[in-house]
Amino acid sequence: MVGLADRRPQGASHGIGHVLGGTAHVPHGYTSCVMLPHVLASTRPSMPNAKPWSARPWAARHARRRCRRRPHRRARLPGRLRDVGVTPEQLDRIAELSMHDRWIHTNPRKIEGPPVIRELLDAAW
Repeated sequence: MVGLADRRPQGASHGIGHVLGGTAHVPHGYTSCVMLPHVLASTRPSMPNAKPWSARPWAARHARRRCRRRPHRRARLPGRLRDVGVTPEQLDRIAELSMHDRWIHTNPRKIEGPPVIRELLDAAW
């Protein structure tokens, strides 16, 4: 909630999460576990002026690894869309609807259209 209070943009992970919740009934906390590593991986090349900690190549890889591993090993949270009941048949619709979420358009890597989101969803499935 701090980011919202500071009016910071939430990005694609958050925007896709809204649609996953409304379309596939995925709890919002789970959507972050599933989508954040993939959005981080795709966004990093678009952030040449990132803060110093994230500018180091190992930092982005380390963050993605921690996002992927921690849910499974420690909190036993889902790490893939299929783990939360999303079916492959839903992915196109989720990609299309995600383009209407305001946070998609605040992502550091510009999201050109549903095919870009579909790539993220495929990676997370």
